[in-house]
Amino acid sequence: MEAFAEGRVEQRLQAALERVRVILDATKDPQAAGDVHHQYEDKYLLVEGVTNAAVASQLNSFSALGLTMQHVQKLQEWSKDKVVSFQFNAEEACSYLREETREEEDPTRHAEEVSVRGALQAAFTSKVVTRITEYFWKFEAKYELVAIRGVGESADDRLCLVTRTGQAELITSAKQSPRPEVKKPAAKLQVNANWLFRNLKNDKAVPGFTVDRLAKHCKTPRRNEDVQKAYNHCERVAVFAKQVSTYLSGLFQVQTAAKKSLDLGALRDDSIFSPVLPVMVQNSQEAIEDLGPASESIVLVEAVREEAQSNVQLTVQDSNRLLQEEVRSLKGKQTDLAEAFPEEGLATRAEAFAVVTLQHVARVCSSWADAVGYVEDMLRKQLAAAIGKEVSPGDFAAYMRFHYRKLFHEAFLPKPLCFSVRRSDTHSPEGTVSIEEAVVGPGGDSNINSPIVTMVASTAESAPMTFPLNASTNVTFAGERHLHAWLSHQFSGQSGCELSLVARARQFSSMLVLIGRVSSATSFDPKYAAIIQNKDELTIPLNLSTIPSPKEFKDAIESLSPEQQAFAKAFRAMQLESTLFGVLVVQIKPQLEQVLNLADDSLTKEIKLTQDLMQLFIKYQIPSDLLSFDATSGEAEILNPTAAERLERVKGHVQAMHEMLAQAKQEDLQEREREVLYHLPFANFERGSRKDFERQGGRAMVRETLQLSAASVNQSAPIMCGAAAPGGAPPGGAALGGAPWGAPSMPVPSPPPCASPARAAAAPAPQPQPPQQPPQPAQPTQRLPDEASSVGASSGTRDYTQVPVEMDQRFEKLDTDNSLRPTIINPGERWTKRSQKALLASPSTSHLSKAEQKTEREAAFDLLDALTKSGALPLTHASLHVVIAATHCFDKTVTETVIQNNINPIAKVERSSLIMASTVHQKPVPDLIKDEQVQRVTDNSPQLFLKDAR
Repeated sequence: MEAFAEGRVEQRLQAALERVRVILDATKDPQAAGDVHHQYEDKYLLVEGVTNAAVASQLNSFSALGLTMQHVQKLQEWSKDKVVSFQFNAEEACSYLREETREEEDPTRHAEEVSVRGALQAAFTSKVVTRITEYFWKFEAKYELVAIRGVGESADDRLCLVTRTGQAELITSAKQSPRPEVKKPAAKLQVNANWLFRNLKNDKAVPGFTVDRLAKHCKTPRRNEDVQKAYNHCERVAVFAKQVSTYLSGLFQVQTAAKKSLDLGALRDDSIFSPVLPVMVQNSQEAIEDLGPASESIVLVEAVREEAQSNVQLTVQDSNRLLQEEVRSLKGKQTDLAEAFPEEGLATRAEAFAVVTLQHVARVCSSWADAVGYVEDMLRKQLAAAIGKEVSPGDFAAYMRFHYRKLFHEAFLPKPLCFSVRRSDTHSPEGTVSIEEAVVGPGGDSNINSPIVTMVASTAESAPMTFPLNASTNVTFAGERHLHAWLSHQFSGQSGCELSLVARARQFSSMLVLIGRVSSATSFDPKYAAIIQNKDELTIPLNLSTIPSPKEFKDAIESLSPEQQAFAKAFRAMQLESTLFGVLVVQIKPQLEQVLNLADDSLTKEIKLTQDLMQLFIKYQIPSDLLSFDATSGEAEILNPTAAERLERVKGHVQAMHEMLAQAKQEDLQEREREVLYHLPFANFERGSRKDFERQGGRAMVRETLQLSAASVNQSAPIMCGAAAPGGAPPGGAALGGAPWGAPSMPVPSPPPCASPARAAAAPAPQPQPPQQPPQPAQPTQRLPDEASSVGASSGTRDYTQVPVEMDQRFEKLDTDNSLRPTIINPGERWTKRSQKALLASPSTSHLSKAEQKTEREAAFDLLDALTKSGALPLTHASLHVVIAATHCFDKTVTETVIQNNINPIAKVERSSLIMASTVHQKPVPDLIKDEQVQRVTDNSPQLFLKDAR
């Protein structure tokens, strides 16, 4: 059967309605069901009506082929304890008859003339005669259509409906059989027709199909077991009817080959009326008409639901009129075929009528499938009309955010996962870190990214945790902790969103971002790290992968051995722990103040000093002891030095370090200049003297070239005095190679007007005047960000590695639909970084490969090593955000979930979000939601309020 196509069905329906209006009373105005105002129950009645009409139509069509009322009653009795099937059997045989030879004249004549001296003396005419030998064959075909009980072992289990033998004489030009001598069986086709006879009432052979609305699996008028069985039956019968019709049509091809002209265009069922139509009419119920024995239909319909009250359904009388019209059109087609085809032979009027009738049976099955599909399409259109659009996964996610505001108490309301990185409320943020989603629409386009919404439980103070810098160094960090639970929605395998972790820094601000997993109650395992500073924006795509739900996992390992189950459980434990995606954010300025022995907030307004310190730690890897204030080493000439005095001493150390680096650079340039001059080929100059080289400005050009080369080569590595190029060549040799010094064809370019980076680095920086400011009170070292003030924050220590296990157990107990799957979040491969090389420069975007990601990680770890003195100092201004994710998976799209499964996805996702929120906040569901929502949620998800669910 063809899949439902709205355009095709509407076109066929409108054409059939014109004929229906002629059949019914003039007072009736039948219309397509979608154009008539009706109730939801009317859709069930419509499906039952068209199904009973299809049953009666099939029986009436088979009765035209030989099925009688006595046959129907007997088959109905058989179907109670055995399977009843229709079986079509055919045999063929081809045998040699005779040989005949005949002569055939060519109609073309050939004339020849004889002339003498130009005068015609005689004319001759000739013709061509061809002798043809023909071979005659007798082709015989025998077929039968029977109804059988079970496998049809005995004659008592077989009921013959149609049987016939036909033959034709075939002619060939060679003595070779045109068909196999014996073909047995030529066709053996069978279809299970048990459903057809089991849906007839016991007392009389009338259709009695109904939909059990109270059945567990009854979802909609279309999606239920009763209609699905009818669909399977119609699909099988349609295939069987087409196969038998195709075989019988092949007999006409054989007959045509026997040089007997036949009107094969008459083998069409277009003129036969199909009574299976999704139509409704505004009228009142009428009593069934007593058609009596004069009726042409073998099977009629009766009311199957006495209690059904509807003023839009076709009455039983109207339905039987449509069935009578079908039988009448069948008989009319049989009369037409009797005039077009012979009565005797291989393919006769009997075969023609069988072909057309079986085609009609297949079309009735297709019309029934279109009718029930039309009912479901009505639901889809009405839902779209009520909302105004087709709902996409992005639309559904937007609604759930709105729904959460109505559901949760303000204290437990899910919040966007976007947090500011700041020391306290009195300080401006250093930047933001967020996990954002780009909602992808049906056309592939995406809206502006927005942070995902999570249920978050925050902890102000907890036991310190550690993470490894290398195999021998662990760093301890304190600070606030945040546990985020994110519920994703997946419809028909598509989530409709793309996640990314975005870290943004403000100008003259900096922070460290570490990404990894929580590996134990006291340890964090970072896999990626980056330094974000000065308006950097780092975007890391996040990939989602789901693992089986707890019930799916249990079902999968149920039949495994104990050893195999233990292996699978061990791997699942690792997968569950992998669902703890962690982001650790470290503030650099407070840690700089700590490692340099400065007072709190000393570096808040020291922009240049902070940048210089970052450069010395990251680029030159200067030990922090060389820059920090050390009162025990005699640096403090007075007791209790002020914050300004401490800061001034650190500035002095930084200035001294810059002067030392500038001197080292200058010495390195001089050494390189001497090496270049030593290796120059002075013999190539015109006069070959060093004086000529000096007079031509050669030494100045060498110096300028070396300065430019030093500024552009190996910017990220510390200057190494006396370094030479690979292979023994002098530094800068590649830049100075080629034409000899003084040659006019290869002049060395002069430096740009502005000072080169090398000169700028070498120039001594002026000593800044120490600011006169009173000592500032120390600021608290730890403070929660904005979201930490919400209810749900606690002061206890929580083992985050137990959260996935707790959540998995609650999924198994409370997720009755088995739709919640734990989800693993992994960083993607293609990172994007948007940065500004200078204060007034335009932003540029670059993509970080795996090698560049590794470089970023090493730079971040080098800075952490300096800030913590290789793990000796703890990180006090750090915040850990742990994200645990789960996905509620729907097998179909949003619309199909509502229409086909008759499921409200809002209620299902609401239940899943409450399961996760209760686990994260460690509170029962009634404490999380508003009082006015308790009764509604209890009706939708009563399992959430049971005592053992808390």
